[in-house]
Amino acid sequence: MIPSELPYATREISLRETTPGWQVIKELRSRLRRFKHCIRARSDYVAVVSTGIPALDAILPDHGLRRGTLCEWIGTEPGSGVATLALSVATQAQKKGPLVIVDGKGKFYPAALPSTGVELTETILVRPKSKYDELFAIEQALRCSGVGTVLGFIDRLRSQQFRRLQLAAESSTAIGMLIRPSFARKQNGWADVRLLASPQPSPPEAFCRFVELRCLYAKGGMANRSIDLEVSDETNDVRLAAELSDSTCVLPTSGTEISSVRDIRAVG
Repeated sequence: MIPSELPYATREISLRETTPGWQVIKELRSRLRRFKHCIRARSDYVAVVSTGIPALDAILPDHGLRRGTLCEWIGTEPGSGVATLALSVATQAQKKGPLVIVDGKGKFYPAALPSTGVELTETILVRPKSKYDELFAIEQALRCSGVGTVLGFIDRLRSQQFRRLQLAAESSTAIGMLIRPSFARKQNGWADVRLLASPQPSPPEAFCRFVELRCLYAKGGMANRSIDLEVSDETNDVRLAAELSDSTCVLPTSGTEISSVRDIRAVG
């Protein structure tokens, strides 16, 4: 719903019928830009959303993810934890608008969402039946200014399609998150931030995963910086691995004795 206090929101467009079509489009675009400026100027508008992971914020140029941008999450292999990390970050943006998940493969398991901190009442799950519908759903969701985050699982993406998604995100206040396989790393894309998740060795008895998250590209900032994170398999909590050198990521193997976790330091 468009806030009534914003100018240009309810103003009728009065143009003569004789006005050429291109002038009509130009006028509509001009008024749309002014309306979006009013949305961004609102007192409750936050341009940058924290990822909820201080170490990740520290390696991003805006110290978080800027709204109206695309973030590409690339997993080096299945089970890398990239989806868990992306959902963990999406919960932060969900505080300012609903989360839209576009699941073209139909493999997403909604029952696992509460363990990642996602608010189900503020989540919309879309399951398109074709690749065309999938990209269309992501693009339209990104263009909606009332949406907080749009998350999609995309394998192959042509440059023109990627560009359309980037422009869609840029036109609104939503944060776009694309979860992609390892081969996407070799593709030149239009994402404002590119993150690569690589699983790291962890103790066999541990109920957690160690993941190296590397920033491959960040618009306006330094790239190739990384942090080591620990993801709990039980609660999906995400923490900096270096913080666990004196903690208990490993469950007791006998009695009440708890094994220690090796110290993994953050890189960069």
